[in-house]
Amino acid sequence: VHPSERDPQNPATWGKVGRNEKCLCGSGKKYKHCHGALA
Repeated sequence: VHPSERDPQNPATWGKVGRNEKCLCGSGKKYKHCHGALA
């Protein structure tokens, strides 16, 4: 997914996110401790 097509409010538009990357929702947390915990 191209970064311009990512919606910060919709995780379904993010594509593959590394578990140790910052979460794309803008929380500042790592993905695994934020939206990644839901997966």
